[in-house]
Amino acid sequence: MPRRPLSLLLLLLVLFAPLSQAASVTERLDSLIPREAYAEAKAVGLPALADAKEHDAVVALLFNLALESPPDFSEAEWTPWRDELDRKRRAVDGPQARSLATLAMWRAQQAWQKRDVEGANAAVAEALQLLREGKGRIATVEQVYVLAVAAQLRGMQGGYAEGSQLADEAVKLLPAPRSMLERVRRLRALYFYSLFEDRLGHYETAIATARQGIAEADQLGVPNNAFRRRLVGALSESLISRGDFAAVRELMRPELERLRRLPDASPRDLAMVLGHLGEAERQLGDREQALQLYQESAARAATDPGLVASGSYAAILGNLGSLAYEMQRYAEAETALVQNLEQLEKMFGGDSLRVVPPLTVAGEIALERNLPDEAENRFRRVLAIVATQLGPQHPEGAPALRGLARISLRRGDAVQAAALLKGALAQQEAAIGTEHPQLLSWRCDLADALAQSGDKAGAFANALLVEQRRSRLVGAVAPVLGETQALEFKRGLGRCSERLLALAAGGGDAQQVSAAWNEIAAARGLATRLAGQRLEAARQGLQGEEKQRWEQWSKAALSYADALRGGADAATLAGLRRELDAAVEALGAATPLLPLKRRPLAELLQSLPAQAGLVAYATGAGAKAPHLYAFVAEAGALPRLLDLGEQAAQDARAERWYRLMREPGREDELRAAGQAVRRELFDALKLKNPGGRLFVIAEAGVHRLNFAALPDGEGFLIERGLRTHLLETEHDLAAAAPAGERRHLLLLGVPELARADKSDLGRLRGSCPELDEAFAALPGAEREIDTLAEVSRAAGRAEVTALKGSAATVAALRRSAPQAGIIHFATHAFEIGASCAQQAAAVRRGVGLRRDDAGAAASARAALAREAGLVLSGEGGSNGLLLGADVSTLALDGVGWVVLSACDTGLGARLDDEGVFGLRRAFRLAGARTVVMSLWPVDDAATSAWMEALYRSRLEKKSDTVDAVAAADLAVLDARRQRGESVHPFYWAGFVASGDWR
Repeated sequence: MPRRPLSLLLLLLVLFAPLSQAASVTERLDSLIPREAYAEAKAVGLPALADAKEHDAVVALLFNLALESPPDFSEAEWTPWRDELDRKRRAVDGPQARSLATLAMWRAQQAWQKRDVEGANAAVAEALQLLREGKGRIATVEQVYVLAVAAQLRGMQGGYAEGSQLADEAVKLLPAPRSMLERVRRLRALYFYSLFEDRLGHYETAIATARQGIAEADQLGVPNNAFRRRLVGALSESLISRGDFAAVRELMRPELERLRRLPDASPRDLAMVLGHLGEAERQLGDREQALQLYQESAARAATDPGLVASGSYAAILGNLGSLAYEMQRYAEAETALVQNLEQLEKMFGGDSLRVVPPLTVAGEIALERNLPDEAENRFRRVLAIVATQLGPQHPEGAPALRGLARISLRRGDAVQAAALLKGALAQQEAAIGTEHPQLLSWRCDLADALAQSGDKAGAFANALLVEQRRSRLVGAVAPVLGETQALEFKRGLGRCSERLLALAAGGGDAQQVSAAWNEIAAARGLATRLAGQRLEAARQGLQGEEKQRWEQWSKAALSYADALRGGADAATLAGLRRELDAAVEALGAATPLLPLKRRPLAELLQSLPAQAGLVAYATGAGAKAPHLYAFVAEAGALPRLLDLGEQAAQDARAERWYRLMREPGREDELRAAGQAVRRELFDALKLKNPGGRLFVIAEAGVHRLNFAALPDGEGFLIERGLRTHLLETEHDLAAAAPAGERRHLLLLGVPELARADKSDLGRLRGSCPELDEAFAALPGAEREIDTLAEVSRAAGRAEVTALKGSAATVAALRRSAPQAGIIHFATHAFEIGASCAQQAAAVRRGVGLRRDDAGAAASARAALAREAGLVLSGEGGSNGLLLGADVSTLALDGVGWVVLSACDTGLGARLDDEGVFGLRRAFRLAGARTVVMSLWPVDDAATSAWMEALYRSRLEKKSDTVDAVAAADLAVLDARRQRGESVHPFYWAGFVASGDWR
């Protein structure tokens, strides 16, 4: 038992009021008790034993101290006190004295500490019998002690119902405690009542009880006392059970900070707080952080005999094994869980409820390792234990029911699987509610089982429900998380969109198609949209504390960017990334957000321009492998959903065409590859107007394609009239119109790089001897800036700032950006860590080849770590590389266009349905409405011509973004054709626009 505050003064007043002569001792001791200074209190109390007048009261006092803090008393010390009390109480009320229940419960505690479970249970039974049937009086505070410890020992062996009943009885004995001892004993009972109500699935009662106990513990006058810490732990467990992991984290972080500041914090308290915080971080998606917390928790718990004896240490090891399973480290997880099971079985027996959690996970691991018979045996053993101890319908057995359902599904018995899953869900939802994150994957399993059993309608309804609840959870939790953790939280939630797509596409029901698209649109880019909303709110409230937090966040982002520019090692970058995420969380705390408005699909589609079409690609389940799907919306027609076949095959076609577009030449191969892509990804859409406007939301390999360059006979689809525009999500259609157009044009580029700057950049790319050549001056970029300035002035927009050469710095950008309506970069692009090209071309606006973008990022950290930048002039010791982390700190809410006239600026890592990361995402988060970007290493001269045509259409003809981009494509294409030059898409189709189409 942990040390707890105890007032000896009140002990004597309550138990031994007639012995008033002892008051002087208790007064001296009273000031020591709030500090839990039991050893010092003992040193003061022991000399009083020699005083015959005070002896009886002090014996009782010291024994009660031993009850509350056993580590401070040796067996040689407390044995004579116990024996003396035993003799005197027997002398007054006989061998069946009720007051002997306290001594019997003490024996139970001692036996439990020695792992004598049988002896402990016998002593508990004796204590309760004496309490219920004995003779004479027993002080109320001693009754509470007996009942609370009995509750503890019963509950620790799985007797949660009896433990809860005993603890509740103890609480009710002291409805209005007056003395310190009464308050302390009541807190013990409240703790166990909350704990076992949680185990029984009565989470609201458990949470309310824990909160009540915390409030009472705060009134003891001892900050962060042991009872408060334990009740906070109980509250944390119930919040975890209910799925409120963000609240757990907010509760546990300050608790851990307080404990770390204490010079003598107990291993028990540290272990429990670390374990609860680890579970919160795990469920919120930060598994690496959770692993570190669990490991420290286990190390602390191993040093506490009480935690070892109680099985808590074994449970922490079980958490480590479970986490290893989630991280797909199956061998490691199996080893940890087998060890955990052996410990628990040895301590509590093979039929104890304590073995249920690790045994369930062990079954899941066996199933993942394709050992269904072994998995089934483990799951059935779990159900037998739960049925015996708690009853066949108790939710403790629901995970094992789900495991059996998954086995049935593998064996082809979908009907049985569906029945088992319905039972498991009913049990769990009755205990933890319908919105718990754990149940998302369970309900998607049910959708799979129903689909395979032929109940397509039921399968669709369940898959749709998963996606609805998933989006609600992300919307509720992500705003209080850092960027990395918000993305990982979303990724970690059970997802059923793949099944939803397959069911909607196969059903042919227009209502199902619309309902499915509505949920796909709600989830697409949701974490990024929430991050953008948070940054926008912070930028608009730059006053007082909000301004200070914004500055702290900006400082953290710039420190991270500086470390990237300086080539910091992985450990340093990881630490700075965590600091940045913490600063993002603080931004959310300072600027509470209204819920992100969820726009129904029908409302979004109403924002489509007249006669325009929308195609939204998505990946989903297929019969044997993932498929690529496409939602299509056109004027005057119901939305459609098409199954375009296996995603891998479509990605391969897209990849081949894209690779051929990146380099001029091989035009026959290019045309053949383009025809294959057109047939599979464009013509298959069966658009009513294939030569009109088409808005595209890309997915998988489609994100690097420009449909305007698809072949059409000897020409291209753009020449037939196709006008395309990229949207990051369906919500881009409904972007509010700008309040007022800013007419200021900011042009930056043609940087001057010192040899030291080139050397710094070279180190960020390993050994790149060709960097000097690659960073050569770009004559086209210089002409581009001069020409665009002239075009703007000729169109009546005289407010132009052109920053070239040494003037094109990051600091200058920060000064000028807030006034700009358009920001144009004409420079080199550069990605940290990407491989070098075999030959660097001076006519390209980039440095060598990027990493392969064909695959999705493995994690949010991996996606965010793919940092690319724009090369500006160095200053103040910096090499001038403008990274995404820098960009996100800019305030670009009034900027209509950001034009990235450099190589590969539209590419980046892809993360599930959050889209493409990199510069395009950074500028959108900073507030820019539209980003014009490149899909490959663009030619310097051709780019200069394309940009001139783009701005002439935009500024002189007042074209919207869609028409301006098409005009630029056609201008370069026509000019090259007239000059007899190659019309390979490399020269004219490398730029696309994303975001607001106006």
